[in-house]
Amino acid sequence: MTIDIDSIYQNTYKHYLQAKSNIIEKAMFEHRADAISDVIPGFEADKLEFGSYDKENFAVLFVDMRRSTQRAQNVGAEKTFLTMHVFLTALLEVVKHYHGKVIDIMGDGLMVFWGGAVAREEDNMVKSLAVQNAGLCGRDMLKVCESVINQIIGDEQLGPKVSIGVGVTFDSVIVTKIGIADSYDVKAFGDCINVASHYANQTENKVKVSKKVKNEWPSSKGGRIRFTLAGDDGAYYLESGS
Repeated sequence: MTIDIDSIYQNTYKHYLQAKSNIIEKAMFEHRADAISDVIPGFEADKLEFGSYDKENFAVLFVDMRRSTQRAQNVGAEKTFLTMHVFLTALLEVVKHYHGKVIDIMGDGLMVFWGGAVAREEDNMVKSLAVQNAGLCGRDMLKVCESVINQIIGDEQLGPKVSIGVGVTFDSVIVTKIGIADSYDVKAFGDCINVASHYANQTENKVKVSKKVKNEWPSSKGGRIRFTLAGDDGAYYLESGS
């Protein structure tokens, strides 16, 4: 299940060149897709009643760029635009590799889910596999940040290298339909979402995970993942072993 760095680099660079071409030509390329926030596994906005809710367990990953606002002020709008096309494209390639569901794309990061009833039924993604995919996704995001994102940023002179923070948790999430008749969406709420976001904001070029993620991680002889305490808040850093 090893990621293909060369393939991610090529796909990311292709998107970068398209974005650069659009700046030069002042034209927007067409792209059609379902709304990101309507892909919470097992929930569809059109089929939910306002005020209804359901609870499901998911592995949750947050990743975002450190000091992105300061960087944008320093490099300017055009280089920020191009940087984000490199940054988000490369991270999304990693998410795709690990079969995550992108719930939200923020200005400088992503929120991704794994698991839930639908994933268990259709893909046999049991709890331990959901946790493992989320953790490995975070780990490989660090690799791709250095080997793809910062490589292109340096080669194309888009400004200083970027760094990221990654947070991963696993727990119950409340999913509900919010809005009015002509303007609504499906949203997810839960302590584990807030904690994953907090972990991502706390760390730099590391993957910080909850104790539950560590406890749910499948064990095997000669495993290549280790967990080290991340302070006194009960969290751990997920790292590749020797």
